[in-house]
Amino acid sequence: MRIVIDAMGGDNAPQEIVRGATDAASQVPEATLILVGARERIDPLLAAGPKPPNIEVQHASQIIEMDEEPVAAFRRKSDSSMRVALRAVKHGEADAIISAGNTGALVGGAMLGLGELEGVKRPGIAIPVPTEMGCSAVIDVGANPQCKPIHLLQYGVMGSLYIKYVRSGLDNPTVGILNIGEESMKGTALHREAYALFQKSSLNFIGNVEPHKIFAGKVDVIVCDGFTGNIVLKATEGLGGFLLRQLTNGLASSPDIRKGIDKIAQRLDYSEYGGAPVLGVRGVVIKCHGRSKARAIANAVQVTAGFIKNKLTDQIRDEIKRMSRWGWLAQWWSSKKEESE
Repeated sequence: MRIVIDAMGGDNAPQEIVRGATDAASQVPEATLILVGARERIDPLLAAGPKPPNIEVQHASQIIEMDEEPVAAFRRKSDSSMRVALRAVKHGEADAIISAGNTGALVGGAMLGLGELEGVKRPGIAIPVPTEMGCSAVIDVGANPQCKPIHLLQYGVMGSLYIKYVRSGLDNPTVGILNIGEESMKGTALHREAYALFQKSSLNFIGNVEPHKIFAGKVDVIVCDGFTGNIVLKATEGLGGFLLRQLTNGLASSPDIRKGIDKIAQRLDYSEYGGAPVLGVRGVVIKCHGRSKARAIANAVQVTAGFIKNKLTDQIRDEIKRMSRWGWLAQWWSSKKEESE
């Protein structure tokens, strides 16, 4: 397998990206890791230590910065590390891409360059979140801020397949819609119409889920629009960091308590989970946190290799095809298209 890594994407590029790829090279020896970016900056970093035989470098002269307008930058910078990496996946020269760079550019670039899987209306970013039961998946956390009911339904399908990979042995994941209340009529028109679709589906739908119940682990897949999901993600990161700092400052003198705090910190650390897949596009696309360091990149490589081996993209494509054969859904979608004409 061949995995391209955007070596110039993220706040700590290229140093931490290169170090993470070097660490991962021995952990996933069956994978060829291709670092894409400015060769004059990457080569000296690789030369500082023994270069693993399964690491290659592909030059790209441009960088899409974190603060650039995503789609415009992607289109304008044809030789950016992200675009060159995505092009390799599109042309079959690589099986997957990993990037800690501009989220909008990566998602937009994947849609423009790779395209959606057959039947997928909009891709979504899924993340694992730690819960009392292990972990759950939240989808979408930033790819699609303006969702339609059919998008949420497909997120339920894709999220169910994803969480079954993350938590092996989970046969029939529960799915819920993130909302301000559990009643079926709560929320906006989007939530109410999506609720009706989920009720008719073959998914293990348990209804609406209030935000404070996410971490109880009572639902395996939490579905929401990308705007809401991104706020949940960032608020959770901020609160987790605040609580850990308070605990550390007040209780660090006790070795036993400190050990417990370290265990909690490890569960909350995004680097433990590697990266978040952009589900619904033609290829494996993994988005790492913008602040990712070597550990997160190394873990992302292992996660990506697992997705490739387990053919997660093929599973999503096949399930979406089966979903398209739900007679009631085809009739509903046809009526919606007529309304928009």
